[in-house]
Amino acid sequence: MSGQQAPAVRLAQAAHDAIRREAARAYPHEGCGALIGRAGEINETLALPNQEHGSPRTRFTVSPADYLATETSADARGLSLLGFWHSHPDHPARPSETDRAYAWPGLLTLVIAVERGAPGELTAWDVPASDAPFRRLDLTIAPD
Repeated sequence: MSGQQAPAVRLAQAAHDAIRREAARAYPHEGCGALIGRAGEINETLALPNQEHGSPRTRFTVSPADYLATETSADARGLSLLGFWHSHPDHPARPSETDRAYAWPGLLTLVIAVERGAPGELTAWDVPASDAPFRRLDLTIAPD
């Protein structure tokens, strides 16, 4: 083990509230959205349509067009696309093997549990290297 401490993530209260609202709205399917801000500080989120047609209850897909438009919009405002959030309907807020298969090093993953339509625990994760497992990050909800 390297002894290097995992980075912490700060999430603005308004972004936290938006994730909870959108995750509940998407239930019983997975909801998803972009995380926008600056290095470890998520200032806003943008709900994106789940383009997964085969298994939307257990998977989410962001279209390449939505990804590009979100990244372009963030860049134009001096911000960055930091990663994505998604919900786990009736499952814990822990990334799945499928989540890991599609995760990219350098992008954050936030997972929110939604139990019977009620949003619950929200967790933050990253992948420190292409062959590494998810690493749990400290998540702080910051007042706006």
